[in-house]
Amino acid sequence: MRWLAALCLVVAAGCQVDTPPDPNDPTQVGILQPEVLRRNLKTASDATMVRVEKGEITEQEGLKRIQQYAEDTIGTIDLDHIPVDKAWEYAEVFLAAKNWPLARAALLVAIQHPASEDRRVNDRLRLASAEAHLGHIPEAIAAARSVFDTPDEQAAPILLAVLYEIVPPAKGHGFDAELAQLLEDAITQHLRVRVDRRSEPGQAFLIARPFHLARAWSEIVRLYEAAGKPELAETAKERGNAMLRKYSPRGNR
Repeated sequence: MRWLAALCLVVAAGCQVDTPPDPNDPTQVGILQPEVLRRNLKTASDATMVRVEKGEITEQEGLKRIQQYAEDTIGTIDLDHIPVDKAWEYAEVFLAAKNWPLARAALLVAIQHPASEDRRVNDRLRLASAEAHLGHIPEAIAAARSVFDTPDEQAAPILLAVLYEIVPPAKGHGFDAELAQLLEDAITQHLRVRVDRRSEPGQAFLIARPFHLARAWSEIVRLYEAAGKPELAETAKERGNAMLRKYSPRGNR
């Protein structure tokens, strides 16, 4: 949200970025391509943080002003005319703006036309997050599970998405036990990920793995407890401790 929320302040300050289309001008509606939007917003974010650091504006003031601009801008996008190969790009803008209904609509288009296996996995996980934020918990769980068939080399995003983007908005809606099982199954997916141990990304993955596993097991225990299933929470704690002993930072296996 931080980078999205910077655009209007930068324009007002006279920074050298492209002037965004006026969302209230019907002659400009629809000309803002997602790659242009994302580039301008990223550039604007960096400039806005300079203003915040100088004390010219507070971060809260900036976020409030730009959130309104973002909502006005994305409201002009006609979903019926989004090119299917760019639907995922528009969805990322909607997700950054926390407009879950529009994000869901764009992602439902994107998942029907994945350009690659990587896109299929990531777009379905993003759809699961949008569904969770909308309170559609069974749909969120189903969307997350729909990528469990991906090859080992493509499974890296699964646990992180489930743990940090899907479970937090989904819990507390009467499906906590199901979410605990989803999260444990996502751990299984994480353990089958293949990485090049000699590469920097591969080494980073292995170093971070014990931390994410520990966070996931702690969340599983809390979910079972919240669901009123203390026995399942206790056995989950035992399974988690056994796994964490195996995948300790020292071992990095």
